[in-house]
Amino acid sequence: MTLIPGTRIGPYEILAPLGAGGMGEVFRARDLRLGRDVAIKALSEMFAKDPDRLARFEREAQTLASLSHPNIAAILGLEDQAGVPHLVLELVEGESLAARLERGPLPAREALAIAIQVASAIEAAHERGVIHRDLKPGNVMVTPAGVAKVLDFGLAKLDPIAPSASDLTQTPTVAAQPGATVAGTLLGTAAYMSPEQARGRSVDRRSDVWSFGCVLFECLTGRAPVEGATVADLLARIIEREPDWTLLPAGTPPRAREVLRRCLRKEADERPRDIRDVRLELAEAGSAAAKGEAAHETSVAVLPFENLSGPDDEYFADGITDEILNALSQLDGLRVAARTSCFTFKGRREDLRAVGEKLDVATVIEGSVRRAGARLRIMVQLVNAADGYQLWSERYDREMTDVFELQDEIANAIAARLRVSMRGDAERGRGRQGTRNLEAYELLLRGRALHARRGRFLRPAIGCIEQAVALDPRYAEALGLLSDCYRLMATFGGAPPADASVKAKRLAELAIAIDPQQAQPWATLACVEEQFEWNFALSESHWQRTLGIDARNAQARAQRALWAYMRGALTRTEGRAETQRAVDDDPLNAWVVGMHSYMLGMGGWHEEALVEAERAMSLDAESFFPQWNLVRAHAWLGRHEDAIAVSSTILTESGRHQWVLGLLAWIYAKAGRLEEARAVRDELEGRSRLEFVSPFWLATAAAAAGLPEEAIRQAERAVGQRDPLILWSRITPFWDSIREHPRFEGVVGPVWAGAMR
Repeated sequence: MTLIPGTRIGPYEILAPLGAGGMGEVFRARDLRLGRDVAIKALSEMFAKDPDRLARFEREAQTLASLSHPNIAAILGLEDQAGVPHLVLELVEGESLAARLERGPLPAREALAIAIQVASAIEAAHERGVIHRDLKPGNVMVTPAGVAKVLDFGLAKLDPIAPSASDLTQTPTVAAQPGATVAGTLLGTAAYMSPEQARGRSVDRRSDVWSFGCVLFECLTGRAPVEGATVADLLARIIEREPDWTLLPAGTPPRAREVLRRCLRKEADERPRDIRDVRLELAEAGSAAAKGEAAHETSVAVLPFENLSGPDDEYFADGITDEILNALSQLDGLRVAARTSCFTFKGRREDLRAVGEKLDVATVIEGSVRRAGARLRIMVQLVNAADGYQLWSERYDREMTDVFELQDEIANAIAARLRVSMRGDAERGRGRQGTRNLEAYELLLRGRALHARRGRFLRPAIGCIEQAVALDPRYAEALGLLSDCYRLMATFGGAPPADASVKAKRLAELAIAIDPQQAQPWATLACVEEQFEWNFALSESHWQRTLGIDARNAQARAQRALWAYMRGALTRTEGRAETQRAVDDDPLNAWVVGMHSYMLGMGGWHEEALVEAERAMSLDAESFFPQWNLVRAHAWLGRHEDAIAVSSTILTESGRHQWVLGLLAWIYAKAGRLEEARAVRDELEGRSRLEFVSPFWLATAAAAAGLPEEAIRQAERAVGQRDPLILWSRITPFWDSIREHPRFEGVVGPVWAGAMR
């Protein structure tokens, strides 16, 4: 029942409320005898009259009295006031773990430290035959000193029989407050229920193991492992769906990952039977991680090798760098900086200490490549980033035909120096699933360099890669890269979506059939299923497979997050967190930073979006997307004249690309320059008679020109042709002026409904 400050309960004086829960309220009180502050838990008035609730309340007191552990908030007494019992508890200063997680996930070391303490508390309870049954972040307090205290044993049981599933007020599923509405409400505790609890079956200590796994997962990721909009959705997903393991940060120790997977097995028999084992394994994982940090974790950046063979061989030196970087990525215990971030140092004489700090690595690999006819010379050195001290160097003189073995030889030499080891099949060399055809390999390197530049370079990239595939039809990497070229052609309006997406899907599936461990074709397939075929469940499965193969694939993570937010599958906060994580994994990747900027803009954080757009331009001022995104960021912030001014460069360099013209038409309209908006619309409409122009941009330009009927007609075409940009229509400002049109929702509504299923 509610207590006002000054109320006396035995020797305790109520000072202030601390919080409320399903059964009552908790207050700060002063022990007038001993001069200390305590917490007093009082039953709500409704429950104080319920004999069953009173009995449970008293059982909680008895349960707590049987437990004495530094990570369990202690009971100090049980006071009776007018026939109503009040629990007197240890007052734990600090904040709840739930409140801490509202600010984001914990660093891996801190998450493990808290989890180990929580496991120790639950272990002590289990040893006394007590099952907590309501373990969640809200029932864990963390003191300023980092000590975790488990609270609220009000639902604990001594026997293995769960309460009747038909009485929701007797389960952790509902917060049974007077007047509370259950229907359509997500009730926090349900998110931590085990599958057997969700089914209403008997529970034992393995149910606490599941809940513990949920808490650890949320500490590491900032999100519960299973989420749902209603209690029914949530319980169904707990029973049926796997957690999204790709959310675990890259710094999670492998052993901790494995322990967490076992804690969250759907079948209780497959989980650890004793949480003591979980605690010990996590302690060892944390200890190993701490030792690794103390020794400065084994990490490396591979800087672009210098080309000493002339400008026509630039692609070859870059390709050698890529192959060595990819081989090193197969090393157990070695963190390799992302390729794009490494390549920002191409052609620059940067102090290696600055490189180490920017890329967060302990060591750096530098090298040079020289080709002369059939001969190849590669110089490589491994350097300590902290002081520039050379740890190892070697010169390799080989025939060009030895290039495949040479790349693996270099990777193995570096592995030996860093005292890390190759994973399984990786020791047998990249040629196993690559190609042995030297000409096909060189064509792939040329095509890869062109593909990275996007825009007008995609068609010549396709030409090179198709030649490579003709020479080696089972060259999986070439097939996967060719697939992505066609996907990009469709996305950027270079080809009708139906034609390009079919080719992209067929080639991606062929690449996967040959080598299912490549991340890139899985990412392409995810894009095709999501953006062209609107098969969102299958797309999500492909994204998970992509990030399961390469958890630090920042481009895949950013793309997945942005499109999922635009179609309503992620909240804006979730989308932002994911694109920020992508930036953290690949901090100097202009495309990833640009995607984060776009996500910020879509979410309404326009000032921050502009800052990130400018940072992306500082990283790469020549590529199409950073340029386009900077124009967009100015425009969405309301700086229309600034946007028009900065658009001149990309307008010229892109050959008046349809993405640029569509954006400009919208900006002109927002700036009140209607005649210029109409002129852009006329240009796009005229070009559409001679070449493919995305109906999304035709609709945008028509809306900007004040032609709503034409805009709606083009929107219908976008839906009919499966224009990938139609998924933007749910929230993009480009179509704001036609949202009130009577036909608008009928045209695009079905797309949104499908996207949010």
